[in-house]
Amino acid sequence: MKKWLTLILVLALFALAACGQDGASDKDKNASDDTKQTEVSKEDQKTKEETAKTDASKPDPRLQEPTADTKCEMCNMKVYEVTDDLGKFSGQAIKEDGSIAFYDDIGCLLNAELAHNEKNQKYVRDFNTLEWVLVDDATIVKTDLKSPMNWGYVFFKNKEDADKFIADNPSYKITALDVVKQEAKERREAKLKKQAEQQQQNGNMHDNMQNMSHNGHNH
Repeated sequence: MKKWLTLILVLALFALAACGQDGASDKDKNASDDTKQTEVSKEDQKTKEETAKTDASKPDPRLQEPTADTKCEMCNMKVYEVTDDLGKFSGQAIKEDGSIAFYDDIGCLLNAELAHNEKNQKYVRDFNTLEWVLVDDATIVKTDLKSPMNWGYVFFKNKEDADKFIADNPSYKITALDVVKQEAKERREAKLKKQAEQQQQNGNMHDNMQNMSHNGHNH
């Protein structure tokens, strides 16, 4: 009888030990899952904070970045990305309907409003940080740097940066936005006039050829 009691007691102790191990295993597993969940939550929070920080650095959260395939709305030329040396000259506009349009140089950005009779929020890149800045708030510097459409204007969010840039490059000068707008308008009008003259010449040439052909048939 005592042997049976001893055997039952031993089996009971084994059973309790096994339950304890299973309980500890489940507890460890739950703790591990909680740690992983905490890590995921922290990572999500970090991503959200970085996104919020990026958006906060933008003058407008709707601003976008050009891609390798982006074309200028005005001239249909390539709009350079921020990683390209010519990307510092790129511009973009947020239109009244909220849509985005990109431009390869300041002249195209300004003339788009004239061509389409629009009033857009116009942005250019800060020469130092390459961040977007409202063109109306930027300090504009005329340089001899080669830009996509040979305008050569660069922009600074802070005037102090523009002054330092000019101190290092005495031949450069600060230029008012109205001056750039007038230059853009005049260049566009000259281009349209040249196109009209070319079309007139082509039309006259076509008429002359038709007259020659008609006279030849009469003879």
